[in-house]
Amino acid sequence: MKVLSLHGDHYQMGLQHGRQVSDLRPLILATMGARLEGLTRTGGLSPAILDELQRAWESEPDARPTMLMMEGIADALQIPRARLLQYVAASYLEDLLLAKTQPEGCTVWAASRSATRDGMPLLAKNRDYYEAHIPMRVIAYAAPLEGYRYIYATSAGSPGVFSSGMNERGLAIADTHVSSRDIGPGLARLALMMNILERYASTADALAYLKSVRCMGAGNLTLIDADGECAIVENGFRACGFLAPREDMVVATNHFVSAELIAANVFRNSTTYDETRARYTTARALLDQAYGTIDVTYAKRIAAHHDGTALCRHRPLNDSDTISAAIYLPAQRRLLFCNGWPCQGSYETYRL
Repeated sequence: MKVLSLHGDHYQMGLQHGRQVSDLRPLILATMGARLEGLTRTGGLSPAILDELQRAWESEPDARPTMLMMEGIADALQIPRARLLQYVAASYLEDLLLAKTQPEGCTVWAASRSATRDGMPLLAKNRDYYEAHIPMRVIAYAAPLEGYRYIYATSAGSPGVFSSGMNERGLAIADTHVSSRDIGPGLARLALMMNILERYASTADALAYLKSVRCMGAGNLTLIDADGECAIVENGFRACGFLAPREDMVVATNHFVSAELIAANVFRNSTTYDETRARYTTARALLDQAYGTIDVTYAKRIAAHHDGTALCRHRPLNDSDTISAAIYLPAQRRLLFCNGWPCQGSYETYRL
């Protein structure tokens, strides 16, 4: 798996990203083509909606860093900037159509203080995503011209922080997708997460930031800092829900639970809703069972869980599959990363 080294302004970081994954260009183009072809078939590749989104991002200063990174990636990979924008916006366009045939998945949890064996904080994510992204997984070290250094797990060709990350101050963040009725041309999660890691050292400061900006919606953000303060933000375009920990633990899957956004959930069928709620319940139960003794070893057991409702998901080809697992240790500034199914793979350690 590739490890990228990015530094400088955001355009330069994008150029370096693109150049360092240039051998994956055919795969990136094929993945991009398949996603956009699907949108074309469903009528979702709307020029009017894309123009609205581009205007909104160009007028929003907090979107500019991600736009510059996207332009650098496009230029390095010789992809038209407009086409890469379409690809980056694909999930949003699908959500507007209520066109997702399956959840993009992911299970995220965080624990600290009274919940963990040594009181130290942990944040863990099982990344469930499209099978095409398996060979596109990368780890990136970023040293922006201004702001904190950070490490993040992402996909080749994707700008911003596209899954999870942690900065040099020990603030860690991870997202999950939620099909939602409350969406619009605000800041995407990949932009929000990059801005947070570059600018903020604590969960409290990150929450204040998220309360001050207009989000695109359609997802959850789980945060934890080096002092063990954790929280979940459920993102909507018009409303957001802010969830405090229960017994120093939080869990997020692919639905909203807050009073502000529970009515915004979109369920294409009951199986989808039942599946995300079952993973949520399973993750929470596993954490409750080990309350006060949660550690890295137990975090790996949760990631690999198969009894009953599986958190490590082995799905049919081209379905959303568990393609990696990440365990962040904010106090130690370490990331343990499993490149593949966590029930079978081994973890590599990355340090900031």
